[in-house]
Amino acid sequence: MKNNRRIGAFVAMATAAVGMATVTATAPAAAAPVRGPQPVSNWLGAVRANADSWVKIYWRTDRPICDVEVRVGGGRDVDVDYPGRKRFTSFTRGDMLRPGRTDFTAFEVNPDYNRAGVARLRATISYDLCGRRDRTQYKSFALALPVLRNNGPHSGPGRPGNDGRPGNDGRPGNDGRPGNDGRPGHDGRPNGGHDGRPNGGHHGRPASPSPSASTSRPAA
Repeated sequence: MKNNRRIGAFVAMATAAVGMATVTATAPAAAAPVRGPQPVSNWLGAVRANADSWVKIYWRTDRPICDVEVRVGGGRDVDVDYPGRKRFTSFTRGDMLRPGRTDFTAFEVNPDYNRAGVARLRATISYDLCGRRDRTQYKSFALALPVLRNNGPHSGPGRPGNDGRPGNDGRPGNDGRPGNDGRPGHDGRPNGGHDGRPNGGHHGRPASPSPSASTSRPAA
């Protein structure tokens, strides 16, 4: 009986020791934080297709970082440029960032899109930990850039005039014809006539003689 108790106690102690070793081995891996700079959000501000637009990436970090350079790849569908004709961009307040603060890097894009969609970008940040002999580190992040359809200036239909044609209703003149109603004169009849008869006639017949005109008859 005593031997059985001793064996049971030994097994229990061995099991407990194995359990403590497992907890000790797995705890640091589970609690290991992601260090270094991170984008505040992987979604960027929306831009219009086939137009130059400035875009910002906001960053945060859990340790000081220095000598920061950010490069963005847009593939074949998005052209990317940087301020000052450089080959990279950095923070607005310099090339370093401290924990507890946020700053952004800006760059210019021009998406070659025929319709609305989401462009996939990849931002690569290079940095060191602000020591004299710290090596340069690199991290890459996938970003989403919403692209809106470009309908021309003022978000209109992209056509001139009120409804896309010249003039008020798209035709020259008030109703699209010369003159008030599109015909010469008031109603399109020559010499100021009213129904198209010459010299002011009214029914297309020669004008009647004046009542005061005398009629000559042969002498009796």
